[in-house]
Amino acid sequence: MNSINYYFKLDYLAIILFSFFPILPNNIKGLPVVLLFLVTLYLYFTKKNKKIKYPIKKVLQFTSIYLILLISLIFSDNFTHVDKQLSTRLSLLIVPISVGFLYSSGRKISLRFFLRFIKILLYVSTIFSFWILLLLFQLGVFSNSMSLYDAIAYITNEMWVISQHPIYASIFIAISILLTIYLWFVIKKRHVILYTSPLVLLNLFTLLMLERRGVLLSFILSLIIIIFSFIKTKVLNKSLKIFAVLSLIIGFIFIISSNRFQELYQKKNYTNVIEFNSTSLRYGIYYCALEKIKKSPLVGYGIGDVQIELNKCYDNRSKFLTELTYNSHNQYLSYFLSSGIFGFLLLLFLLLRTAVDAIKNKNTLLLSITVFFAINMLFENILERQSGVVLFSFYICLFSFYNFSNMRKV
Repeated sequence: MNSINYYFKLDYLAIILFSFFPILPNNIKGLPVVLLFLVTLYLYFTKKNKKIKYPIKKVLQFTSIYLILLISLIFSDNFTHVDKQLSTRLSLLIVPISVGFLYSSGRKISLRFFLRFIKILLYVSTIFSFWILLLLFQLGVFSNSMSLYDAIAYITNEMWVISQHPIYASIFIAISILLTIYLWFVIKKRHVILYTSPLVLLNLFTLLMLERRGVLLSFILSLIIIIFSFIKTKVLNKSLKIFAVLSLIIGFIFIISSNRFQELYQKKNYTNVIEFNSTSLRYGIYYCALEKIKKSPLVGYGIGDVQIELNKCYDNRSKFLTELTYNSHNQYLSYFLSSGIFGFLLLLFLLLRTAVDAIKNKNTLLLSITVFFAINMLFENILERQSGVVLFSFYICLFSFYNFSNMRKV
């Protein structure tokens, strides 16, 4: 099969589109999900092998965290923005169903194709990183004309065509680096490592510049999982060991020396809410979230009333929190607030079950990406913005149904 025809299979096209996700404008970030659903639905109903059953049990496992939100509507009094909230998270329902269609249609995703997917993702992520660095340069960050803190606001709201919150920009970049390093260990070709290393370093530099603490922490732990999985199988050669260890050391030194991490050790951040101080704001938010959970731990408040309840507490704690309408900034607390103990445990069960399955099946990528998102959920409502929920659904489901760690390169 020549390389051109290789990409023009419908299922391959649908999957490849996800590699362009970082540079898709925010108003069309749902496009890959729609295309994946339409393509896989067509493949399912035109499949020749009717013996392969639809994996309904596994699909229900992944769609359950969306279904519990629908159930929470019973306990909601406010429905003003519910349609938007549910439509934003629709990937939690559509992607598992779509990947189930693809799997049961008998279509296979070869390791060869997936490695090409990773290469394209790296190129796209490099363009995205260069875009960010160019903006920072023009704003005067590197010449000290503007602080990085002030420049971040431009990345969020005024970056050309593809404005993106720095947390999600960091997530895009971190995933591309993790998958590229996985690619290095699998193919073990020096020339590939040599020509992709500068791209990885550019992405890594951008990731460090953005200084998102939760993403950096999850990135380092996920990278350790990938490295140790290959050390165990004795595939890691000396040069890769040195590169990996140096990357971890440099990243760790940068993290503990940055101003944003030093905020964590300042006692004043844990008393009153300090405006524009990330640690202090989160402390105030978590205080209110936990106070509300205590009052309705069993069933929560319903997805429509979560923000209203948080705002009531914010009014008493800090007017600044209500001015910008802060959500819970923790996905686990958000599920506790919307669906009570059942929603919280369901989300926790899904992540733990996925991690256990990954360990049992020696699925390095699934374990790494699950840990990555699970840690990020401690600091951000990943499943409540399209930039997060689409990637979570896609990678978790893809790696659960297709174990690339057990495939031979073809």
